[in-house]
Amino acid sequence: MTNSTHSPVITSRTLWLYFALAFGITWGILIPGLNLVPPPLDILVIIVAAFGPFAAAVVAMRTGQGREATRTWLKSMFRLRIPGYLYLAGAFLLPIGVGVAHYGLYRLLGGRPALAEGIPWYQYLAYLIPTALLTGGNEEPGWRSFALPALLERFHPVAASAVLGVAHAFWHWPLMGRYETDMGWYLLNVLPLTVLLNWCYLRSRGSVVPVMLFHAGVNVIGSFFPTPHDVLGGVGTYMLLRSLVYWVGAAAVIAATKGRLGWQGGVDGARVTDAVASDV
Repeated sequence: MTNSTHSPVITSRTLWLYFALAFGITWGILIPGLNLVPPPLDILVIIVAAFGPFAAAVVAMRTGQGREATRTWLKSMFRLRIPGYLYLAGAFLLPIGVGVAHYGLYRLLGGRPALAEGIPWYQYLAYLIPTALLTGGNEEPGWRSFALPALLERFHPVAASAVLGVAHAFWHWPLMGRYETDMGWYLLNVLPLTVLLNWCYLRSRGSVVPVMLFHAGVNVIGSFFPTPHDVLGGVGTYMLLRSLVYWVGAAAVIAATKGRLGWQGGVDGARVTDAVASDV
């Protein structure tokens, strides 16, 4: 949604620079790296490449806004002094809710019990924290703390989620073979998940940490609620069931927030970035 009283914090040129760098850095590492480095060492390539959106945001912010604005932005997004319920929601309540819903749908449709095959729950944090820092959550400073506020300057929150969701999904394109899926299925998952991640960020008082935990949580939760078999005669795959959970969750959030997703800005000039900067 365009700001009518102030120029956008992030110019269109800077936003385009961000997306070009996010794709260029990550694909420039992944495409040759995955062809040159064999498993299991290729995880190191993926870890480095996953920092692409964050690195792109730092460069774009520094180029467009200068050093001091970049320092303020970095300081604000990694604020740790936030209400404890935000940590609980991001690390436990939201991802476990996704896991329970996914597993429940799997069982309802005839999937055989498989909880005994899951990773023991005492190891949850041992999986969550590295994923938040290295292989999923570390994307979020770019997507949510840089790109989302810039898109909200220009689009309705739902439209901004659609734009960001498409970009986020296609950014993963070199990994489709590793994920054993195709872009159509992946996009079907990432679009509604983007709505949920955006809502989490917009409710997090400007800190990206709960969103990093939520992103990591949904990445690992399937290992604690395993659904090893397709259901409905093979039609109900893991990707389909997870996408259904995300779409229902996204629809509920959109309905509950009247499409705002927690966004408090608008044509009156209020902005996420203004609110964040004033709270540092």
